[in-house]
Amino acid sequence: MAQTRLKQLREEAVLTVHELAEASGVSDDTISKIENGQRVARPSTLRKLALALDVSPQELRRPLKVEEPVPLAKAPGESEPPEDTSKVMLEQLHNRGIPANNSEVIVLNQYLEFHERPPAGPYAIGYVVKEGEPVDHDRVKTMLAYVLASGMLTEEETEAVREVLHDELVGTER
Repeated sequence: MAQTRLKQLREEAVLTVHELAEASGVSDDTISKIENGQRVARPSTLRKLALALDVSPQELRRPLKVEEPVPLAKAPGESEPPEDTSKVMLEQLHNRGIPANNSEVIVLNQYLEFHERPPAGPYAIGYVVKEGEPVDHDRVKTMLAYVLASGMLTEEETEAVREVLHDELVGTER
């Protein structure tokens, strides 16, 4: 979650930190630390704050603006990734011994993007299959699990994706 998104929504609702704390049942200190980026909100805390602000939990996760991509952790011997908005590059997977094709990596990055910053309404994962590059979505989902478990993303990116996946698994409405 962008550190100022909660503060922006709170201020738009014309609420003080104390008033939001009373309305949500979340402590003043916790709200202040989330707003200042000193703490990452748990999914249950996000739901309480979202309910009090009359927004979806995903609205609290949305960035204020398009953020620059954060460099990923590299495998030994891996070169710098080229300028790209993708979180995972084909070369990174190959350097870790994971066979993948460009189409699979495109779909993997779409999954990461949609899970880190879910759209407000329905969405579809779309891709163009290049000749000789089939996309097996079950395999891509396994790659997604690997990327999350292997430390290829920053801690903040991993937490954002993990929270949305948790909400999907427990059936929390977006």
